[in-house]
Amino acid sequence: MNQKKIYKDYESALKRLEEITEILESGDNSLEDSIKLYTEGLKISKFCNDRLKSAEKKVKIITEQNNEYLEEEFKSDD
Repeated sequence: MNQKKIYKDYESALKRLEEITEILESGDNSLEDSIKLYTEGLKISKFCNDRLKSAEKKVKIITEQNNEYLEEEFKSDD
Protein backbone atom coordinates (compact mmCIF):
# COMPACT_ATOMS: atom_id res chain seq x y z
CA MET A 1 0.00 0.00 0.00
CA ASN A 2 1.40 3.42 -0.94
CA GLN A 3 1.85 6.05 1.70
CA LYS A 4 -0.51 8.99 1.67
CA LYS A 5 0.57 11.49 -0.98
CA ILE A 6 -0.12 15.17 -1.36
CA TYR A 7 -0.83 15.84 -5.01
CA LYS A 8 0.76 18.94 -6.45
CA ASP A 9 -1.40 19.08 -9.56
CA TYR A 10 -4.64 17.86 -11.05
CA GLU A 11 -3.01 15.51 -13.54
CA SER A 12 -1.02 13.52 -10.96
CA ALA A 13 -4.07 13.29 -8.70
CA LEU A 14 -6.25 12.07 -11.56
CA LYS A 15 -3.63 9.47 -12.53
CA ARG A 16 -3.61 8.12 -8.96
CA LEU A 17 -7.41 8.07 -8.92
CA GLU A 18 -7.39 5.97 -12.10
CA GLU A 19 -4.86 3.60 -10.50
CA ILE A 20 -7.06 3.23 -7.43
CA THR A 21 -10.07 2.50 -9.62
CA GLU A 22 -8.20 -0.26 -11.45
CA ILE A 23 -6.96 -1.78 -8.18
CA LEU A 24 -10.43 -1.76 -6.63
CA GLU A 25 -12.03 -3.19 -9.77
CA SER A 26 -9.55 -6.09 -9.76
CA GLY A 27 -11.05 -7.35 -6.49
CA ASP A 28 -7.68 -8.70 -5.34
CA ASN A 29 -7.48 -6.64 -2.12
CA SER A 30 -8.44 -7.30 1.44
CA LEU A 31 -11.42 -5.46 2.82
CA GLU A 32 -9.16 -3.23 4.91
CA ASP A 33 -6.99 -2.30 1.93
CA SER A 34 -10.07 -1.68 -0.21
CA ILE A 35 -11.48 0.69 2.42
CA LYS A 36 -8.17 2.57 2.60
CA LEU A 37 -8.02 2.86 -1.18
CA TYR A 38 -11.65 3.96 -1.35
CA THR A 39 -11.01 6.63 1.30
CA GLU A 40 -7.92 7.85 -0.56
CA GLY A 41 -9.98 7.97 -3.75
CA LEU A 42 -12.63 10.12 -2.08
CA LYS A 43 -9.97 12.59 -0.91
CA ILE A 44 -8.42 12.72 -4.37
CA SER A 45 -11.83 13.20 -5.95
CA LYS A 46 -12.49 16.18 -3.67
CA PHE A 47 -9.04 17.59 -4.50
CA CYS A 48 -9.74 17.27 -8.24
CA ASN A 49 -13.21 18.76 -7.92
CA ASP A 50 -11.84 21.73 -5.96
CA ARG A 51 -9.14 22.29 -8.59
CA LEU A 52 -11.72 22.20 -11.40
CA LYS A 53 -13.98 24.68 -9.60
CA SER A 54 -11.02 26.98 -9.04
CA ALA A 55 -10.02 26.78 -12.70
CA GLU A 56 -13.59 27.43 -13.79
CA LYS A 57 -13.59 30.69 -11.86
CA LYS A 58 -10.47 31.79 -13.70
CA VAL A 59 -11.71 31.00 -17.17
CA LYS A 60 -12.57 34.05 -19.17
CA ILE A 61 -14.40 34.13 -22.45
CA ILE A 62 -12.93 36.60 -24.88
CA THR A 63 -15.36 38.13 -27.32
CA GLU A 64 -14.88 40.66 -30.05
CA GLN A 65 -17.19 43.65 -30.28
CA ASN A 66 -16.53 46.65 -32.52
CA ASN A 67 -12.95 45.53 -33.22
CA GLU A 68 -12.19 45.32 -29.47
CA TYR A 69 -11.68 42.22 -27.40
CA LEU A 70 -13.67 42.06 -24.19
CA GLU A 71 -13.29 39.60 -21.34
CA GLU A 72 -16.35 38.08 -19.73
CA GLU A 73 -16.49 35.85 -16.70
CA PHE A 74 -17.16 32.18 -17.43
CA LYS A 75 -20.76 31.22 -16.68
CA SER A 76 -21.33 27.58 -15.86
CA ASP A 77 -24.61 25.74 -16.30
CA ASP A 78 -24.89 25.08 -12.55
